[in-house]
Amino acid sequence: MSPPVAVESAPVMDGIPSIEQYAAKQSTTFTKFDPKRHLAYTPPLKILKMGDLALPPTALSSVASTEPFPLLSYEALLEHRREIFQPEVLDNCLHHTRPGSVQIRGHAPRYAPFIHAFWNSPEVLKIISDNAGIELVPCMDYETCHVNVQLGPGGVEAARATPLEPPAATEEAIAQFEEEKPKERAVTDQTKPVVEWHRDSHPFVCVVMLSDARHMIGGETELRCGDERTLKVKAPQMGAACILQGRYIEHTAAPVDNMPERITIVTSFRPKDPTLLDETTNMNIRNKSHLTELYYQWTTYRLDVLAARAQIAADELRKRYEENVKNTDNGKKGLCRVETVNVAEVEKWANEQIEYIQKTMYEMRPLEVRGNRVW
Repeated sequence: MSPPVAVESAPVMDGIPSIEQYAAKQSTTFTKFDPKRHLAYTPPLKILKMGDLALPPTALSSVASTEPFPLLSYEALLEHRREIFQPEVLDNCLHHTRPGSVQIRGHAPRYAPFIHAFWNSPEVLKIISDNAGIELVPCMDYETCHVNVQLGPGGVEAARATPLEPPAATEEAIAQFEEEKPKERAVTDQTKPVVEWHRDSHPFVCVVMLSDARHMIGGETELRCGDERTLKVKAPQMGAACILQGRYIEHTAAPVDNMPERITIVTSFRPKDPTLLDETTNMNIRNKSHLTELYYQWTTYRLDVLAARAQIAADELRKRYEENVKNTDNGKKGLCRVETVNVAEVEKWANEQIEYIQKTMYEMRPLEVRGNRVW
């Protein structure tokens, strides 16, 4: 990957300050999310089903992945880049994940109020849910949204100098792109992946490209099918998104060979309905998070789900009791002789919640070192 250079880029929106100016003013003001200004949504032309990957549908959805579709306006893209690459964010939220890339996470809402408002807005949540085939909400603030940055020869220090505007391709990069375009690229080179083959910690993710991808060589997401084939989903263009049921599909990210940068953001989602299957984990994130904050958010989210499940179960019993009393004792409560509580049902429900609590605790087990990695 070539080092960052001064190149022609997309025009700056009038009145948008530099990263430095924005950082100076952020303590007192920030750009308010406006769906009319900040969304450029067009539905995806195609949605891949799990069956297309020779995989069974999950308990949540039959959707595997969307093709990339426009989502962020150019102004929204600049707001994301501006909030992400502030010095405070880089000082506090940047984690060294692997030799060729870093991850920035945990910046919203403290340092990134616009990003937090964007991904929690009803307009964006409807877009994500409609395309995923299930109503979704962000897993936690910590997952709104993390940033994958492919490093060039300048390493982390060059990443700290990331410009507000995405740099466009050089003439050399465009020529290289045109030469490579007719060729069929092999399975992603695992000696230098942006992210190795993995499954996500969360049921669904939405990946958005924050770099100029018009002439990128590489940058695709590659999916492993149930019959061991692999399928590449083309890299989104700048401001475009791809939704993936990443908890249940093994995938990797191809590196970019010819551009100054490859920056993507990933927001993770779980089912809004607390009664649905929730197999969210911390498996890929504990080693790149501030655990004091992560475990607080993780525990409260899990307790909220348990509380909602308990309330639903109690409401169902009250409704059943009211019907029993009405049908057998003229509505007189206090001595109902018809079975309201099916003990076997309650035992099954209780065992499911016990398993959920045990999983909650397991995901906060002590970190361990394996080889040169922390897990």
